[in-house]
Amino acid sequence: MIPLKAIIFDLDGTLVDSARDLQNATNALLAEEGLRQVSLAEVKSMIGDGAAKLVERAIVATGGDPARLPELVARFLKIYAANSSCHTEAYPGVPQTLESLKRLGLPLAVVTNKPYAATIDILESLGLRGFFDTVVGGDTLPERKPHPAPVLMALQRLGVEPEAALMIGDNYHDVQAARAAGVRACAVTYGYSHKPHAELGADRLIDTMPDLLPIIEGATAA
Repeated sequence: MIPLKAIIFDLDGTLVDSARDLQNATNALLAEEGLRQVSLAEVKSMIGDGAAKLVERAIVATGGDPARLPELVARFLKIYAANSSCHTEAYPGVPQTLESLKRLGLPLAVVTNKPYAATIDILESLGLRGFFDTVVGGDTLPERKPHPAPVLMALQRLGVEPEAALMIGDNYHDVQAARAAGVRACAVTYGYSHKPHAELGADRLIDTMPDLLPIIEGATAA
């Protein structure tokens, strides 16, 4: 197997737990619309496919009008942008793992369906921005995961071939994007997966981010 030369990370549910800030922004929008509030568990089931899909799922679940989706998404993005990192936290072991990977000399990237500006805000607020050589947001390209284009853009920026890269995510769209791009895939067993982790089709599953290190060390020496 070709030695590993780059790691690509999903953001929400993989590096950071952003559910509370997303819930707060969603509920602020719903309150403006006179709709019921959604629970944290409900929001977690809606996360992963970009802001528009989150808003659509929330509106449908609470009996709102999907025909107004473009207007509602725009309003949601304004609400969320102002408070995207109030309660968002890195998962246990994430900063230490990223530091160890950088010591190995591996270029790192984030490929997320979250808007780019909110992604940068979160990474900077958590002190994680400096670990990443490139960041591809959900609005960087017309396509989003599970389309391979965002993953391929990150690899092009890093100067690494797909077969020498590994994608780490928590959901089906991460694994599908990796597969479509010709990249190896690893999934965490926490996060916001919409299906059982064993059914995601990843090459490996890890329970915590530090569990990634022995996998990486073995693959870089392959």
